[in-house]
Amino acid sequence: MSKRLSQQAVLNADIVAKPNLHLPEKRHLESPDKIIQFGSGALLRGLIDFFIDKAKREGQFDGRVVIVNNTKSGRSTRFNDQDGLFTLCVEGFAKGETVKEHIVNAAISKALPAADHWEDILSYARNPEVNTVVSNTTEIGITLHEDDDLKANPPQSFPAKLTAFLHERFMTLGGSPQSGMLILPTELILDNGSKLKDIVLKLAVINRLGSDFTDWIKEHNIFCDTLVDRIVPGEPEEEKQKKIEEELGFEDQLLTVSEVYRLFAVEGKRKKILEKAPWLAVDEGIIISEDITPYRERKLRILNGGHTISVAAGFLCALDTVYDCMEDPVMSQFIDKVIKKEIVPSLEIDQQMASEFANDVLDRFRNPFLNHKLISITLQYTSKMNMRNGLTFKRYYDKYKTVPELMCAGFAAYLLFLRPIKKDGTRYFGEFNGQEYPINDDQAEYFYQIWKEVDIQDPVLVNSFVDKVLLNQQLWELDYSQLGDFAARVKHYLGEYAQHGVKQTLAQLLKS
Repeated sequence: MSKRLSQQAVLNADIVAKPNLHLPEKRHLESPDKIIQFGSGALLRGLIDFFIDKAKREGQFDGRVVIVNNTKSGRSTRFNDQDGLFTLCVEGFAKGETVKEHIVNAAISKALPAADHWEDILSYARNPEVNTVVSNTTEIGITLHEDDDLKANPPQSFPAKLTAFLHERFMTLGGSPQSGMLILPTELILDNGSKLKDIVLKLAVINRLGSDFTDWIKEHNIFCDTLVDRIVPGEPEEEKQKKIEEELGFEDQLLTVSEVYRLFAVEGKRKKILEKAPWLAVDEGIIISEDITPYRERKLRILNGGHTISVAAGFLCALDTVYDCMEDPVMSQFIDKVIKKEIVPSLEIDQQMASEFANDVLDRFRNPFLNHKLISITLQYTSKMNMRNGLTFKRYYDKYKTVPELMCAGFAAYLLFLRPIKKDGTRYFGEFNGQEYPINDDQAEYFYQIWKEVDIQDPVLVNSFVDKVLLNQQLWELDYSQLGDFAARVKHYLGEYAQHGVKQTLAQLLKS
């Protein structure tokens, strides 16, 4: 295949629009630079850049993005070779129908590696038209490094780069109120905007940048806490890449795949935010609210908690992916009921909002295009179980004065999954159907030692094991002894799994 995605190929009609292939127009490729984006990973391409491109197509925004890359992944070169263009393949299942469309995204102007183009990047700080910063630098990107040199070319950390960028803007544009910027971090940490602002202010003090600068940061720059939710696996595997490119009729070094569902929740005052970023009004998947807690809560409890409470059960039913679970009669019913009958009723947010999101989540789980491995979801399983489901157990018990039966069965499956039978250095392995599987959990050594003493067929030893685990306050923020017969129900299901297997036990449970 000789055709490569580029602006020239699009403008010369070397690449032709099709019913499910949407191309940009010439005017979309000539918009001025208005947004600085730290990072160019799959999530930013599939979510934020998707919204910006959509706003351009619908005439709600006339601007493009300049990417700042910190890593040496070579992605800047790929972006620039394709004149900033990339294809987003939206594939999924929504409202009972399969969706598949391809969008050549024209949101990006260029990509600049910070190590080679820091002075060029600072020039955008002097441009009044550039008024928004977006970032995704991984969870560890928003970290304070007190010894970071703001005068370096470039500073090392993302917060130091941002501080130097903002200081350059302050000095050259006179610290005017209108020169303040909108900062939208999308890193997956709680209060990401607030934490980033706090680090910037600390770096300003450490580097003696003056009270006028810190006052300008506080009063005229908007740091928003955000929540992002879209599965964007990124660049597909080689076989799928070739298949999509054959369908499109051109090569794309940045081909990106995403699901249909999207959410970008931004905390703050809507009017002020839209004054800086009108593109944030373009899609129903964007929420601007003065409190995004309900959106964070429903994602954590329903989507993340639904995954966590069911993944071990699915794996121990000999299934491989989330989609496999939704195709299996037992697991699909288990997941549907545990979310709708136990997780949603326990939430202390609007129940209609929660129920609608639950339906969206179940559609997302049914996405036939995503290869979401169950074993990958078990990474750091114990901390996920504690953070995502602990409060749900308590809320359900407080509300109904009984424990959530399906979640107890899911918790028992989690304990059975975390049964290491082999240790190889610092690696731990369980066994199912004669095959070893990795246990990647910070508590693997603890479970390796405690399971050693247990014969899974001995109810007395199993019961003692459950009591020890539930009483270990290093694992749990919740005191499970206060939840009625929670321990008894977990013991019951572990015993049933040992006698009859997970799938038969769950099938029997779902009949009752």
